[in-house]
Amino acid sequence: MNDIKISVAEGGIKAVAKTLNLSVSTVSRALNGVYGVNPATRQRVQETAKAMGYVPHLGAKQLVGKGSNMIGVFIPQFEFEASSGFVDMFSPLQMELQRYGKDALFFSVPFLNYPSNRLTECMSSRSLEGCIVFPAFSESHPIMREALDLQVPCVNFEDVVGHHCSSVISDDREGGRMAGAKLLSEGHRVIGYLNGPAHLRICKERYAGFCEALRDSGIEHKPSLVAPGDFSGSSGSRSAIELVNSNPDMTALFCANDLMAMGAIMALTKHGISVPGQLSIVGYDGDIFTAYTSPPLTTVRHSREATSSRAVQLLIELLEGNAGRREAISPELVERQSIARLVV
Repeated sequence: MNDIKISVAEGGIKAVAKTLNLSVSTVSRALNGVYGVNPATRQRVQETAKAMGYVPHLGAKQLVGKGSNMIGVFIPQFEFEASSGFVDMFSPLQMELQRYGKDALFFSVPFLNYPSNRLTECMSSRSLEGCIVFPAFSESHPIMREALDLQVPCVNFEDVVGHHCSSVISDDREGGRMAGAKLLSEGHRVIGYLNGPAHLRICKERYAGFCEALRDSGIEHKPSLVAPGDFSGSSGSRSAIELVNSNPDMTALFCANDLMAMGAIMALTKHGISVPGQLSIVGYDGDIFTAYTSPPLTTVRHSREATSSRAVQLLIELLEGNAGRREAISPELVERQSIARLVV
């Protein structure tokens, strides 16, 4: 098999064609999804190419179809409870692409158990010019490593930057600072923090901004006021009760996402703790359902329309040959009824 891989690297689709005793044109059509190839033959070609370690070469124009005007949008398919707030970006993203004469093809990709070379296959079979990769595909995820290796024009929302890769992010540190400042302005001083996965950049940034706001008021946030979560509503339920039990003087809670905030409100209400009468709560993300909770949730909202528009503009820059870069867009605080002023 090692000998075969070497020959493929040297000969490209010619090596695949020789192995299967097929014409180069047939193999090319099969790998690029062109009409007119027997389905059984197409499958045999694709399986053989994958087994031989064949990856289409961008410079040979086998990966990206110039002039196709099609952009791949890759969305995570979660096998666990997760926010679907990114759905709100689909429409503005498509509208901005069309403004530049482009159209989007949406691909749902498993977040866990990512199929090897899935990005390559999608780009090749649809002759895509570039791609936009949604959260939570970070630099450590195989799809982003694949995009960087292929040097395909790519924009993401997870701070991954390369020569052919740009990123537009929501300013999570600023968002955390907004949440902290709002709670402080309402008189709260003992404030819990419900964290998401601690290794994630967005969690580190949100908590850092929150702590900065407290330090500006002369308050150092105590580690005992931080509880772990995993962004699920169930973790919010569990951790909120743990924080209340271990910190009876706590008057407010900042949650690193809206799902955990919702889980917290549900659990607190079940335990007879009034929100916001006894405990004020702030969420993060600005998911659309937060306006219809009981009480309606105060949250830090991503500027999804601005982020979508900027992502397309950065992709156009890449398609025009410019180098990848990073931009940050400020979120906004949406004030609702889950915060009460603390009366001492």
